[in-house]
Amino acid sequence: MKPIRRWKENNHPVNQLRNELGGAFQRFVDDPFFAGSLLNKEGDLYPPLNVEEKPDRYTIELEVPGILSQDIDIMVEGGILTIKGEKQKEETSEDKDRKMHVVERSYGSFQRSLTLADNANTEEIKAECQNGILYIDIPKNPNAETRRIEIKNKDNN
Repeated sequence: MKPIRRWKENNHPVNQLRNELGGAFQRFVDDPFFAGSLLNKEGDLYPPLNVEEKPDRYTIELEVPGILSQDIDIMVEGGILTIKGEKQKEETSEDKDRKMHVVERSYGSFQRSLTLADNANTEEIKAECQNGILYIDIPKNPNAETRRIEIKNKDNN
């Protein structure tokens, strides 16, 4: 029969993994998908998104189930795209005598901000909401140029 092995807290395999991976492990555990909810670690709504680049545009898809398009604001300022919204709980006068036994749906406001690429054409951004997904289309500016910067050597010359 093998003896029972006791782990000291700092030598436990999970803690060793946490120490070796550092913040990456914690970010994985704190990720809203891992937690199975649309909440961040502060308990705020944090809808997941996808960002895709195509040759002529960027596409953002943001999950906003149960949020009406009139409760979402999209703004661009200084190369930052900000999406704000609020998922409101519907209540009626009949709700006063009701007792909730399970509450898993989340309500409240959210804000997501993304830095746009320099070649994003902010004047032509379009958005639409369909089946609980907010689609944001950001065309690329075909006139945006990448410029190589020459480095001058001032060392001993």
